[in-house]
Amino acid sequence: MVCTGNICRSPAMHYLARREWGDAAEVTSAGIYAEIGMDVPQPMRRAAERHALVIPRHRPTQLDTRILSQADLVLVATQQHARWIEAEWGGVAPHVFGIKEAAELAGRAQRPAGDTAAERLANAAAALHAAREADPAPLRSLDDPWSLDQGTYDRVMDEIVKDLAALTEWAGLGRTHESGDPER
Repeated sequence: MVCTGNICRSPAMHYLARREWGDAAEVTSAGIYAEIGMDVPQPMRRAAERHALVIPRHRPTQLDTRILSQADLVLVATQQHARWIEAEWGGVAPHVFGIKEAAELAGRAQRPAGDTAAERLANAAAALHAAREADPAPLRSLDDPWSLDQGTYDRVMDEIVKDLAALTEWAGLGRTHESGDPER
């Protein structure tokens, strides 16, 4: 999960995905210009709490190629973040998608292969990439709420919840029973 400072959007995506995907993934977040030493601002925490999400103390992380190379799927907040990654990666990284782009692609992509949620997550980028190749979706940006009003934080959090829910349902990444079937 990537944004600019790793204090608003990407931590919200990070902790929501961690909660929703359970043991299917090791979810992390980072920023292209991480605000080292800061924490998630209170308005973002309040926006998350509206969705019963408590964001713990967060330490921003600077995005680098090591983090990118270890990830199966990278969700970014904006085109700027995708371009930054392309410059660092040395070209388009096929496992990087805007969160809004990925949610739209999930509406027409084949469900990722795998018997478990972890396997489906590992294959999600390939399925999304194939859908993008067949019929691209725009990489629409998720607004940066930093230092804006509470309503903006709430709207951005609502968008994150909606987009992540679409991905979670499409890939069957919800917390699972022992049988591997989604609870929801």
